[in-house]
Amino acid sequence: MKIFAKRLLGTVFVALLWVLSDVALADSVAAQTFSLDPKVEKIAEAYALDAVDFSAKHFATKLDWSDASIADVEKILGQMNLSYANTAPKPADDKVMAFAKVFGSYVGEVYRRNHGGEWGIVTLGGVRYPGMQTASGTDFWPWGRAFDRITKGPEDDIAAYYSALLKK
Repeated sequence: MKIFAKRLLGTVFVALLWVLSDVALADSVAAQTFSLDPKVEKIAEAYALDAVDFSAKHFATKLDWSDASIADVEKILGQMNLSYANTAPKPADDKVMAFAKVFGSYVGEVYRRNHGGEWGIVTLGGVRYPGMQTASGTDFWPWGRAFDRITKGPEDDIAAYYSALLKK
């Protein structure tokens, strides 16, 4: 758990990432750029490994890096959403984002490992976000989508999001 906490708190992205809650797939490339960033990839790889460990320990779920495992992530995020919805006061966005980065990184890593793509920085409307670009050029933000799934609910289904990515 100590390593898990260090990885969650070790990144400088925490303060900026809560903004991602309203960002999904990029349908427009206007004022949008992507730049490869190996540091983001290394961080995401570590977070994805945390997702595998956390899921096994706290949800008795084995994540196996397959496309099908994204349905398991959806179930876990659904449980987190129920907990979030029933908690008052709500946890701070940075605490929710810590979990969103872990599970969003797993989703992104499954995509990258199985279908290609790269981690980096997406600039959209002058704002920079850690994200990914598929081999076909679609930019996406799995951390933001995981955040939305936890905080907003099933309308931000991560498995449906992943399926949409596979069609782009």
